[in-house]
Amino acid sequence: MCPNYWMAAALTDLSLSLEQLSGWSEGNPDDAPTPMIAAIQRSWKKPLRELTDEEIGRLLVQHYGYPYLLDLVWPKLEHDPLFEGGYYPGDVLSNLIRAEPGIWADRPSYKAALEHLYRRALERSTDEVQAFRESLRLPDSKSPPN
Repeated sequence: MCPNYWMAAALTDLSLSLEQLSGWSEGNPDDAPTPMIAAIQRSWKKPLRELTDEEIGRLLVQHYGYPYLLDLVWPKLEHDPLFEGGYYPGDVLSNLIRAEPGIWADRPSYKAALEHLYRRALERSTDEVQAFRESLRLPDSKSPPN
């Protein structure tokens, strides 16, 4: 487990929505121009602890909800680094590995623990980790991506 996990997780009240935490409204889902935007807007209004795995995955793929989503998803990744956000095993970790560096500004302890989660994921069976490896375009070695 990341040694600073408890400190960082205490920063976000998971009973609040992203809208409440950020002070920014994503708009009315009924007026959204696409089903994807409507789904993001609905998720933005829900308390974080009520988000489904798929909602978490969708928000992360669309780069919404940082740094608060990191506090929500980190215990899930510590439990299972191949935690699935609705796309494939390891999709959440893969998205975080490939994320813009700025998402870690408020949560540097998570960035520091990212390689540990990456290595734990690669220790899993070949079948479990195949889509994760492909998402990162990894060769057969266990070297971390650049």
